[in-house]
Amino acid sequence: MTENSNIEAAGMSASTQPSSPPSSVRKNRLAVWDHFDVENAIEKKAKCKYCGSLIQYGNGTSSMGGHLRRCKQNPNNDSNKRRKMTTTPTIDERGVLNSPSASKFDQEEARRALVEMFIGEELPFRFVESPKFRKFVHALQARFKVPSRTTLARDIGALYAEEKMKLQDFLSTNCGRVCLTTDTWTSIQNFTYMSLTAHFVDLDWKLHKKILNFCQVTSHSGEVIGATIESCLNNWNLNRVFSVTVDNASSNDVAIKYLKQRLNSCKTQNL
Repeated sequence: MTENSNIEAAGMSASTQPSSPPSSVRKNRLAVWDHFDVENAIEKKAKCKYCGSLIQYGNGTSSMGGHLRRCKQNPNNDSNKRRKMTTTPTIDERGVLNSPSASKFDQEEARRALVEMFIGEELPFRFVESPKFRKFVHALQARFKVPSRTTLARDIGALYAEEKMKLQDFLSTNCGRVCLTTDTWTSIQNFTYMSLTAHFVDLDWKLHKKILNFCQVTSHSGEVIGATIESCLNNWNLNRVFSVTVDNASSNDVAIKYLKQRLNSCKTQNL
């Protein structure tokens, strides 16, 4: 019940709310908008008044509420106030935590660290419900409410949407032309996958490498590969492609030809 209350306070999407939410929930939703300005009403993007980050609000205000709890520029963020009062712990080269003064417990900060651990270590979601894992966490900090795997998956999705928005904003302001590399392969389960990576130089002449997509495709055919790359570029609002690097598979000739036609068509329409 505590987990659900925390999520409602941040603002759940309409699809998961009752038909007539309590007045306190509606007030919390409206309170979130005190910290954001509408940046793009068509794409449903809101801009944080403190750090300028763009947050998607198409499915409700939960992502906005989560950003407010983590925003380092938010003066009303309780975790930021506590950071100023305590010394920030550091980790040395051996991975040992050094904390001159004991920092106060923060549920949201600990939950964020849990999400980052599951992403970084590629742990299965069901591991969070393991009795031994929960016993270990309870021994470390009894006040931490371990989320369910469903809540964990939702938190990871919200973090992905937030980071994707930041990367889109960075690309729009720092990326002139982009160089792409792509590859496809078949797993031992006979599923075909494709990855797409962008390489570009920013305004400070620093080279960047960003993975734009990793997805399953229906086949290795050139048209499928080309259409998948085109869909990914549209999703990231990228149309200024400088080069595409592929392997020597014959299907890639068809994919490159398809991309040339589509990109040239887009360029003509924009003139």
